[in-house]
Amino acid sequence: MYCPHCGTQVEGPFCTICGTPLNVNAPSDRGLIPQYSGWWRRVGATLIDELILVLPTILVSAVVAAIAGTLAGELLGLAVGGVYTVTLLSRPAGQTIGNQAVSTYVRDAVTGLPISTTQALKRWGFVAAYGLIGLLVSPNSLTIVGAIGLVDFLYPLFNARKQTLHDLFAGTVVYLK
Repeated sequence: MYCPHCGTQVEGPFCTICGTPLNVNAPSDRGLIPQYSGWWRRVGATLIDELILVLPTILVSAVVAAIAGTLAGELLGLAVGGVYTVTLLSRPAGQTIGNQAVSTYVRDAVTGLPISTTQALKRWGFVAAYGLIGLLVSPNSLTIVGAIGLVDFLYPLFNARKQTLHDLFAGTVVYLK
């Protein structure tokens, strides 16, 4: 049986994750249970969002770099992605344009409710942190950054709830619409 609130597979009268009371005598109807997004959909959403962000990021980075230097330009370019991601994911729909295109949405992993701005910041901040390491630390750090990014990117293939490391850090999950 699956919890109708958070989608966790459970046995017994209550969900062990979110505490929702379950009607154990009712037949299980998978059609009402949120389904986790698969890896390819997540990749598709990310690619679409990156394509949307590439021009604004380049423009902001170039203008700021010309005025305040390369590092400031790169940092503000990174912030463009943060504003886009945090603003859209913390809305009730929990979707970026990429999520909308592939029919997925982000929710709190425990309650199944829309995520908070703090969770959206944590989710984006995790990814931004390894981007910042690549900008601010020595070129040798790129190996470490690449490894962290690769593990984050591939983690849903091995996680029962198909979560990335940034999902785990922020307490989020991605469902199919």
